[in-house]
Amino acid sequence: MSIDASQVKELRERTGVGMMECKGALVEANGDMEKAAEILRKKGIAKADKLVGREAKAGRVGSYVHFNGKVATLVELNCETDFVANTDDFQNLLKDIALHIAFAKPTVVNREQLPKELVEKETALYSDTVNGKPPEIAAKIVTGKLEKGLYVQHCLLDQVFCNEEKFKGTIGDMIKAAVGKIRENISVRRFAWSEVGVGGAASL
Repeated sequence: MSIDASQVKELRERTGVGMMECKGALVEANGDMEKAAEILRKKGIAKADKLVGREAKAGRVGSYVHFNGKVATLVELNCETDFVANTDDFQNLLKDIALHIAFAKPTVVNREQLPKELVEKETALYSDTVNGKPPEIAAKIVTGKLEKGLYVQHCLLDQVFCNEEKFKGTIGDMIKAAVGKIRENISVRRFAWSEVGVGGAASL
């Protein structure tokens, strides 16, 4: 299938990936823009998985204040070098995460930070709803309910980015896509949000 320059340009502007990679993804997807974007996202995540665990002590603290002045966030995003921390890609990612936190109001970065007692309580509640089912099926149902309930409600990395027109996927997926592009490990260390008259997650 013939892929024209305008398609490649559109995909590049949408994903930030290089021209040749965009063209290759469009060829693989037979010109389907959505499929091509998904192919690039998965490739970015695959590259990112190889970088996870590398030390990331550089970075920046970003902020977002809603136009009405009633919601504000701070987030520390880490990378491996100050060079990357100063790039537009990193800065834009930081802004997007700060915006999302204001919108979704997570309480922790990842699942490991959830209080053990809370996870046990929610697991017990879900387990009560699957009494009588075979153990393997019951376990899958409980896991699925935790994935769609507790984790999505509280964990930043499990939440779907608030602007699906810009990025379809979770914050964790967004970070992995950025890692695949930037070629450095990137991680959220901590964040805080505050809303007038409402309790906030204050970990910074």
